[in-house]
Amino acid sequence: MSGIGTDRERLVVPLLRRYGRTASAFRAVGPDLACWMAPQGDAVVAYAASAGAMVAAGEPIADLPELVPVAEGFLAYARSVGKRASFFATEGRLAPSPQLRRWLIGEQPVWDPRDWSSHLASHRSLREQVRRARAKGIRVQALDADTVHASPIRETVAAMLARWRATRGMAAMAFLVSVDLVSASAERRYLLAWHHGELAALLVLAPVPARNGWVFEHVLRDPDAPNGTLELLVDHMMRQLADEQVAWATLGLAPLHGEVAPWLRHVRRWSTPLFNFEGLAAFKRKLRPAAWEPIYLAWPATGSGFRALLDGLRAFAGGSFVRFGLRTLLRGPVSLLLALEGLLVPWTVALALAPTPTWFPSVAIHAAWVAFDGALLLALRHLRRASARHGPSARTYAVRVATAVATAVTIDAALTLLQAVLWNAPRLQTRLEWTTVLVACAAPALAAPLLWGAAQRLRTLARARPRLPALHFVA
Repeated sequence: MSGIGTDRERLVVPLLRRYGRTASAFRAVGPDLACWMAPQGDAVVAYAASAGAMVAAGEPIADLPELVPVAEGFLAYARSVGKRASFFATEGRLAPSPQLRRWLIGEQPVWDPRDWSSHLASHRSLREQVRRARAKGIRVQALDADTVHASPIRETVAAMLARWRATRGMAAMAFLVSVDLVSASAERRYLLAWHHGELAALLVLAPVPARNGWVFEHVLRDPDAPNGTLELLVDHMMRQLADEQVAWATLGLAPLHGEVAPWLRHVRRWSTPLFNFEGLAAFKRKLRPAAWEPIYLAWPATGSGFRALLDGLRAFAGGSFVRFGLRTLLRGPVSLLLALEGLLVPWTVALALAPTPTWFPSVAIHAAWVAFDGALLLALRHLRRASARHGPSARTYAVRVATAVATAVTIDAALTLLQAVLWNAPRLQTRLEWTTVLVACAAPALAAPLLWGAAQRLRTLARARPRLPALHFVA
């Protein structure tokens, strides 16, 4: 079974209500996953299909005694269609299978909402964050699915999500972290935080029925929301779950958290400029969970763990690593602006030291290029700092700076190509000279679209949030 929409929900949701016991189980109804139904028809495995692989979203949705047999059935099915299979983000219940090996890839924090009030009473800094958000005028509103997906709330949520995504240097990911607010929405719970009529944050919960629990599936904050907004939402929902005698809640996987393998700890550190694993875990640690549960990647004992991890990463990338990388680069992330600064320093020095007769039509043109690259270096540094500032006026200014820099680099690319064709090309003799000119032409041509991408992200952040003044709040 691989269809989506009404048929999938009709078949899968009843199984989720009976057997859903993991934080990733509810992902089975999402549009970016396919589903394999066990032959007996009372178990399902949701998976992402990528080149040569089927990456399951957590453990099978099945009765506990049948969990391992269903997982092994999925492995057999994958082999029969010539695919590799793995289980990403399992909670350890597949360990009894002799057909599987596993690696720890992170941990998920868990709470018993019934203990939340006493937990908060002993957590001074968390109480202060909640108090601060209330003092800033944050108000909480619980909405049903129909209201969330109807105008004008739908447009307001979409605008906030666009602003939230604009703060991310990495392109939107798929698989277990895609933002899906629509699939089986009647099963979800929605909590919104408003700040003087503007949407400040969104909390979406998905059920984990077999554990009498809920996963805080999406915890999203507008970049201009006051500090403590997310803490206030979590506090409100934990109290509501406690009133309902819910026994288990999680904020989901903190990737690479805990005693992962040393090489994965290196990955956690090296990848910070693009994805802040430590920052994500720090927010969850700040809420002081009652426990951290280990989360694993499981793969066939006859296969390769590194290959399974690569398949999982490809699922998060939504397919091709190359396309995902290009989408990320074209967003102009701050780390890329810093890299452009670093590369421009030795290039400007080399340009200044280059002999004029060999590379330039005149001393004046040589000096102009050196002055331009020096000014561009300062402008890139100014752009990076301006883009880190908050507030409407600061962001509007950053858009202007980014647009000016992108325009200058675009003109630079055109003029460099013009000089290369009309003056340098007829005089080039060695392979080194040709390579130098090609690099000089390629650098601004490649940098221009990245800078336009940064300008577009900043433009999204600079947009005003839609206002909804007449609201009924629950807290």
